[in-house]
Amino acid sequence: MESQLERSRPDLRRFAVLAVQLALLLLAFDLYGLESRRFFTLGCLIFGGFAVSYWLPFRFKEPFLIVLSLAGAYFLLDAAVASLLIAAGVILFAIVRSGLDFRWRVLAIIGFAVTCAYGRATGRFPIPDRFWAVFGAIFMFRMIIYLYDIKHLPGPPRLNDFLSYFFLLPNYYFLLFPVIDFQTLRKSYFQRNIHAVAQQGVWWILRGSIQLLLYRLVYQLEGVFVPPRVAVSTSVVARIILGFLLYLQVSGQFHIIVGMLHLFGYDLPETNRKYLLSHSISDFWRRINIYWKDFMVKICYLPAYFKMRRTGELRAQLVATILVFLATWILHAYQFFWLQGKFRMTVNDALFWTILGTLVVANVWIEARQKKRLPKTGWTARAREAVQIVATISVLMLLWSLWSFNNLAEWVNFLKTGNL
Repeated sequence: MESQLERSRPDLRRFAVLAVQLALLLLAFDLYGLESRRFFTLGCLIFGGFAVSYWLPFRFKEPFLIVLSLAGAYFLLDAAVASLLIAAGVILFAIVRSGLDFRWRVLAIIGFAVTCAYGRATGRFPIPDRFWAVFGAIFMFRMIIYLYDIKHLPGPPRLNDFLSYFFLLPNYYFLLFPVIDFQTLRKSYFQRNIHAVAQQGVWWILRGSIQLLLYRLVYQLEGVFVPPRVAVSTSVVARIILGFLLYLQVSGQFHIIVGMLHLFGYDLPETNRKYLLSHSISDFWRRINIYWKDFMVKICYLPAYFKMRRTGELRAQLVATILVFLATWILHAYQFFWLQGKFRMTVNDALFWTILGTLVVANVWIEARQKKRLPKTGWTARAREAVQIVATISVLMLLWSLWSFNNLAEWVNFLKTGNL
């Protein structure tokens, strides 16, 4: 606690530097019309909230952020949706905090989720349609992590921890949200000096904003490479590359989200790390959407690995990796249900995750056999790595194009004609 107090100590000069940068970012949001007006409203709430939170005594900082986040729901959502969302959170926390045995609490939450899923699928409840997407964005994955982590808590779950984990202000706007780990969020709180953490947050918001502007450019360029303006082969190659680069929107949004949380002292890790420089499929998996990878490792890979370890180290790794990609495929369909209202289980999805999972499993097997080899150095090794990067990204871009279409016939037609 003393170290956190020291790390949160205010400094007028350093605050002024941060405030000027945030004001310039807000000006850029407005000038470039980044995302939408609701995004500008979110920026005002976050940056204004930071200016207040920064000067509060340490014990009031997190409660202030919780109040700001709950109140912010009414600025970023319809009043009915915001009220229903908070009510759902109250019900879920009441179940978690009840004196029931842990397995009964889990079953009660599953029952509540099934009821909500029925309402989402049928539309028979008198509830605004917008509520279901926001409800899913907040609870569909983080509730799994939360239950996993509180199972071994020495005491009952705390309301502040629950609210600060689930009701994150940016989540009302960004429905595609990084799967933040509960323990990581708690441990990261003021683990470094606030000025260093907030400055990193500013840089990540800037990086995310630049990526969103690049996404806008990529999106417009897709319309340039259309037959008969260009040859079919040129159109296919260009659109495969540009289609993959549309991930800049997700990467940019994730950087902005985590950067905003940094302003309030949460020293969270990076969400995407130079994924265009991946030198293997496994390396790509480790670099892109890092929070999802960590989520899968924690919930799926490690439990399976330790259960099978006695049968052999490599076998345990391979089986656990296969289960990770099977779970990823199913959970992406589950995510699509909450955000879009229907499960996405297409042939293209099955092919994408099967091929990607197979390539990662092959990489795991190769890496396991090469562990004892000393890494090579020099120009030959660098040239080889460059070739591996180009080959890896080329394969991933082709796979990504497959995943982007609704069915196999559409993708084959695109490869033949260059038309989307």
